[in-house]
Amino acid sequence: MNPILYAKNSTTFTTNGIGRLSDAVSCVVTEEINGKYEMEMRYPTTGAHFSDIGMNSIIMTKHEDSDDLQPFEVYRISKPINGVVTINAHHISYRLSHMVCMPFSVSAGANACNNTLQGLKSNAVDTDINVFTFWTDVHTLGTYNQTAPASIRQRLGGVEGSVLDQFGGEYEWDKFTVKLHQTRGNQNTGYTLKYGKNITDIEQEEELSNVITGVVPFWENTDRTETVTLTEKVVYSDYASRYPYHLTVPLDLSDKWDDDHKPTESALRTAAQAYVNKSSLGIPKVSISVSFVALWQTEEYKDIAPLEQVSLGDAVMVYFESLGIEAQARVMGVEYDVLAERYLDIQIGSLRSTLAKTLTDQEAKTLQSIEAARNYAYEATNTATKWLTANGGYVVAIKNQDGSWQKIAISDRPNPFDSSAQVLLLTQNGLGFSKTGANGYFYQGWTCDGQLLIGTPANGASMGYAPSIKIYNGGTKIGQWDKDGIDVGKGAIKGANITLGGNGNTDGWMHINNSSGSQIGRWDNSGLRVNDGNGNCDITNGTITLISKTSRSLISMEKQSSGGSREKYLSISPSSIFFEDLTDSPAWSKTVDVRTLIDMIAMYDDCGGHALFQQWKDTSTGNPLVKS
Repeated sequence: MNPILYAKNSTTFTTNGIGRLSDAVSCVVTEEINGKYEMEMRYPTTGAHFSDIGMNSIIMTKHEDSDDLQPFEVYRISKPINGVVTINAHHISYRLSHMVCMPFSVSAGANACNNTLQGLKSNAVDTDINVFTFWTDVHTLGTYNQTAPASIRQRLGGVEGSVLDQFGGEYEWDKFTVKLHQTRGNQNTGYTLKYGKNITDIEQEEELSNVITGVVPFWENTDRTETVTLTEKVVYSDYASRYPYHLTVPLDLSDKWDDDHKPTESALRTAAQAYVNKSSLGIPKVSISVSFVALWQTEEYKDIAPLEQVSLGDAVMVYFESLGIEAQARVMGVEYDVLAERYLDIQIGSLRSTLAKTLTDQEAKTLQSIEAARNYAYEATNTATKWLTANGGYVVAIKNQDGSWQKIAISDRPNPFDSSAQVLLLTQNGLGFSKTGANGYFYQGWTCDGQLLIGTPANGASMGYAPSIKIYNGGTKIGQWDKDGIDVGKGAIKGANITLGGNGNTDGWMHINNSSGSQIGRWDNSGLRVNDGNGNCDITNGTITLISKTSRSLISMEKQSSGGSREKYLSISPSSIFFEDLTDSPAWSKTVDVRTLIDMIAMYDDCGGHALFQQWKDTSTGNPLVKS
């Protein structure tokens, strides 16, 4: 395609802009995962629209074998040589290098990464940031703390404490949208590259010549006065016989046993064999540069043609025919010829080796620890947590570049970032549990700010089981808290119901205290008592007892109107009884002194008559309330 020129202030690219740069001599886009993303074009000074090309001009081009176009901003124009200039431009996202974000922090949580990206935008000092949007599917449990103003692109990756440093991931720069993927690209392309038949690479040959094929395990006590080794000395990889000669390294397993419990030779052999089996020892790292230019006009091109369809981050299988070994690798970098619309070169490599050269070495630092076969220290061990899997587990020390510890990952796989790995991740921010690798999602977490998080993440990913907290005493479950409620063995809170006590348990009870700790209510097997400080209301054995310490009403009945006002129609106090009939028109009321009522009852008994009380009748039947 012919690149399209736009004005430097353009933000939409749906037209042909200023015009197409149809006289370009060459135009190549280079992109790496979490690395550079640039375009270089050679253009004649007599070409169309050359006079319109200036610093910060925007040039839209393809960058891979798709219809997607991306904007690149000109930052350098060389002096002409033989009438042709070289124009260098970087992706429009590089503008973030000169946008400053003020200090802010984000606490730990499943959405901390997204909150951090949105915080970079909301705390920017320039309104030019508004044209950018941020997106992520990373749910790593972590925190972010920025203490000084800084470049936004720098805080995305490249410095200690950056977004990549704290949460990991792989960036995709899509026009004005910054996308942070947990893993970029298609991990199931189905493409296999046969190495050795038609494809060779000097760097890959060096990797093949340095593949570790065996280890010499040993244990040594603290004083270095006692050592345990194997009779056969070496534990070999299953692939060792496929190499022309063996490369062995020492494997220090001293940290697996203390001085008082030195290992037997059998235990040492078992630990070493587990390490060899789990660490992919004998499988070469992949580092291949596939040059399409050299093969376009050859018979061998048909073997690599499918790679024309891959994109940055995609996974491919590499088959080493001479060894009969297959290894997974990824597209880590590409060079794309915009004019010819085809790749010039594809860098295929192992994630652990390639990311060491990117904006941040976060993943490299992690996976260098996992790559223990390439490191005499062998910091990644494999038998520390037997409860993770039946065949053992891996404890991986994730370190900073200066060697200081950053995280500890306990996993059932040698690579805790595998999306199918079960991982317990310990960081300075807390403890997290994931069934989908060290990049999350973390379905359980215990953060240093005092939060215990259990449940399905906000993105709706399935846990595969119902979250719950269970409490045991001597192997017997005495409590559980799950989606249905709280069950404490002798009671339960489920839905709108509270159950205290029950068959097979002790009697239930409930006490209610005020803010000063004084009891104001009690409900147990003896009855119910309410005490507001001015009196008691007791319900015991079918009897209601009212005790007042003041002259206020013991019993009060009121009617509330639809408007919310309340009208009293019966009130009984220690000194009087108040009646009010709200149904009569007009309504009437009467207050009877308790002593007068007592005298009337006494007079009734003395006279043997019932005239007074016979006037009190049941309105529904007409019968006297008091019969003679």
